[in-house]
Amino acid sequence: MRTTICITIIFLRITCYAQELFSDTLLKEDFKILTKAICEVSPNLSLKEKASLYNYFNNRSEKLNGKTMSAIDFFRFLMDTKANTKLDEHGTISLSNKEMKTLLSNKKILFPLPIIILNNKLIINHNNVQIPYGSIISKINGVSISGLIDGLLREKNTAALRNLEQSFDVLFFIKYGAPKTFNITYTLPNSSVNETLKISPVSIKTRENIYSNTVYPLNQELLKNVINTRYFKNSDAYYIQLNSFNWKGETKNVYSAFRKQFSKIFKKIKKQKPKNLIIDLRYNRGGNMIIPGLFYSYISQGNFKEYMSLIVPDFKLPCKNNIYAIENNPINSKGVENLMTNFKKHFKKNNGYYENVFINNVKRFENKSSFNGDIYLLIGGRTFSAASYYTSLFKSHKRGKIVGEQIGGSHQNITAGKQIDYVLPNTKIRLSIPIAVLKFSQNLSINAPKQKITPNFLQTDAFKYQSFLKKEDWDLQTVFDLIKKD
Repeated sequence: MRTTICITIIFLRITCYAQELFSDTLLKEDFKILTKAICEVSPNLSLKEKASLYNYFNNRSEKLNGKTMSAIDFFRFLMDTKANTKLDEHGTISLSNKEMKTLLSNKKILFPLPIIILNNKLIINHNNVQIPYGSIISKINGVSISGLIDGLLREKNTAALRNLEQSFDVLFFIKYGAPKTFNITYTLPNSSVNETLKISPVSIKTRENIYSNTVYPLNQELLKNVINTRYFKNSDAYYIQLNSFNWKGETKNVYSAFRKQFSKIFKKIKKQKPKNLIIDLRYNRGGNMIIPGLFYSYISQGNFKEYMSLIVPDFKLPCKNNIYAIENNPINSKGVENLMTNFKKHFKKNNGYYENVFINNVKRFENKSSFNGDIYLLIGGRTFSAASYYTSLFKSHKRGKIVGEQIGGSHQNITAGKQIDYVLPNTKIRLSIPIAVLKFSQNLSINAPKQKITPNFLQTDAFKYQSFLKKEDWDLQTVFDLIKKD
């Protein structure tokens, strides 16, 4: 849930069209539950902000008077709701596959062309679709791309744009419906001549087949792994791509599993003695918050301290009968009470809120296998949560050069802790809301003061586009160029 809209929209794979209609009474019942859940659970709201949010939602609810809507219509209504919820990417709203199957049938409804977005330009990201790879779309059904993007996004930033790349077709359908044909105006790569083509929508099944063969991200199979490594001989650079701070598979001790893997990698690095190290967090959406400090100890130049605390305004959760899971674990209302009671035991009351300081200025020691050469950190719009925290450690200690684009998530006031999952009783729309705010040391905010970290080196859109046409990784190429200059 973004701070400028009601909620971040995460729309899962759908299968849409015979839709049940809901009366205004049922819609307002769902909206009332959504309102109370967000206002009471969102952990970063002051009393004044909460009152203002209630007032906004109550006024917004009046727009439902006399309306009849399907779940898709109601979802669109939520998309158009503007509210400062003070929640980040950990707060979501979604329609699950299971619920969507009751609403939607396998009709041809979706935009058929995978794209990437560079500076408000929609660029074809597939080798075998109706419009050639690298072509730039300027209009769809007579509407400019900048106008479409503005209509689909409430806040234009790198995170929103990267998410839109993956869900443009679905969000277009939700926002504007399914046209009989898409009238596409485009230019071929490095051309200024407009061409037009009419293309039919595609079904979900066809969409999945198309999207499984997009060109970017490059090396998509590797993104399924938690860690990938490689040595670039020409740049004498060892490369670590860390795609998550969560461990895949069963393990009793996540910290131990990561430590074992990191130790193995950095012992190999120490033996090989490369001059440069590249760390890639561009596809790392976060994970266990104690792992970034461990990972940083393998590149730190001296010991460092960590501080982390969770702050919860209140453990009284509203609308318990509408909670279906906590932390993705199914639960009933009695289980909610028991879980919150046990969770509360770890907290102390402090000036009207509850706090659990679980890492209190703990000294982290430089690892004996720590790398001491030049380091380049890659970040992007898909870098969130624990990966944002790692980036702030890296920047705060001035450990190396940061390359890529502005980070997707912030290291300041991360909303985290237990994820409370609600289901609205009528439309079956689901909310996931974190109960706590994660706080780090004050020094981190001083040394990395910006809400979202921006790289030291940003490439031009022209350079990115030419790299895209050559199917090259422009961020890695930037690092290689920097290594040559250094």
